[in-house]
Amino acid sequence: MLVDLAAVDRVKLAPEGGGTIRALSRIGYDLPEALADLIDNSIDANARRVEITFLRNDTQITSVLIADDGGGMNADGLKLGMQFAGRIDHEADDLGTFGLGLKSASFSQCETLTVVSRRGGETVAARWSVEEIDKGWTCEILDPRGAAVAFTENCLRGKAPATGTLVVWDRLTRLGVGGGDDDLDTFLSTTLARLETHLGLVFHRFLEAEALTISVIVRHEKRALALPRTVRARNPFGYPCSGLKGYPKTFSADLPGVGMIDLEAHVWPSGLQADGFLLGSRAGGPFQGFYFYRNNRLIQAGGWNGVVRNDQDSDLTEARVAVELPTDRIAVNVQKSGLQVTAGQAQAFLQATSEGLSFGDYLDAARAAHLAARRAQRGPSSPPLTPGAGLPSGVRKAAVKRLAKDGPHEELDFVWGPLPADQVFDLDLTETRVILNRDHRRTILGEAPASGADAPLIKMLLFLLFRADFERLRFSAKRREQLEICNALLLDSLKK
Repeated sequence: MLVDLAAVDRVKLAPEGGGTIRALSRIGYDLPEALADLIDNSIDANARRVEITFLRNDTQITSVLIADDGGGMNADGLKLGMQFAGRIDHEADDLGTFGLGLKSASFSQCETLTVVSRRGGETVAARWSVEEIDKGWTCEILDPRGAAVAFTENCLRGKAPATGTLVVWDRLTRLGVGGGDDDLDTFLSTTLARLETHLGLVFHRFLEAEALTISVIVRHEKRALALPRTVRARNPFGYPCSGLKGYPKTFSADLPGVGMIDLEAHVWPSGLQADGFLLGSRAGGPFQGFYFYRNNRLIQAGGWNGVVRNDQDSDLTEARVAVELPTDRIAVNVQKSGLQVTAGQAQAFLQATSEGLSFGDYLDAARAAHLAARRAQRGPSSPPLTPGAGLPSGVRKAAVKRLAKDGPHEELDFVWGPLPADQVFDLDLTETRVILNRDHRRTILGEAPASGADAPLIKMLLFLLFRADFERLRFSAKRREQLEICNALLLDSLKK
């Protein structure tokens, strides 16, 4: 709008160091994402081995070392690698993208970053610290003799590789624990489990192809002995047989600004509690949705990116879609943990086709397979449903007498929970409950107090309206449309 305004001067405005580092430290990395970003650099350097070492004392983690046997860097390469958003000429199959990963990932976890690298018989080292950055972006070049000793002693167990890189995080900012006797051991146990799951998932294709091994070690500063834990591949599509005949099936989508892209649609077999389905959690449902890969590296694990309204649709628990991304033309966040999909691209995903079928047909087929499995698990003669938790006990007892003749019954519960603003309620067929939007609770209750059994009339009306759907454990397309209409009418009433 103002491009025609004339320039009267030009000045260089370098970023303020301390503020920049504070911003980078809050860019959104967690520990597994930060370490995965460094492993990307190792893979780009053709490393076959990566070793992550947590150095500890009796109470704290003191340093983290990430070592590899890749091609290493000479002095010029190290200076370029240490530069923030340096102009690195990435190959098409590289995992690096912005030239920020090493620095942004590291400073999300520490205040001092040291890199030691060996190539062609030469060992070089450089160090960033928050203080030197704040003084004017001065990166310290370190003594090569001391660097050679540090590389030999710390880059991979056993004999140091002929080439490789060692990254060291000191003055850790995100890995502190309490002062209790067992706090550090408890923290490490939980943290290492999450880390191994994440790395095993993100790099599962490299690990399965034996192109890479990743080891995690916890070593006490005063003891040399430490047992490595080898990260194993966690394949989110590693099921023995498909949960739906005819799948997996490849759909083609024409994404605006990207072009044609393939979506490989899968349906896991229902009830199979395999490691690749659970992915370190108690249930696999949260991992439904898209799995975006770039150069065999997993960028996003699950989520529907606006293609399906609810990222946690209980009827799509077994639905997963593998998508191979082009190396450019589509936005990935700095942490490489998610895809930034435009509204037009989300619509294009939904319009993808395969042999006369639409992507919507796949979603409906996955829902039908899930509900068929649920019906089989419940059996043909399930006890009748009665109102459960969320209604007054007297009302519940009367309903059991009227609907189940005081015999066996299954309860339909009511809870207040988070829902999109345009929903007053939602039906969770898997957990047999009605979820009411807690943001509308005060409007629904009026002057009545909130309690565990509030709004009994609206809850009973919803029970009567949708009881049969819970007993059938399914929704037809027409019934889903009626559900949306009920939500819209109730929302209109609340706005009056």
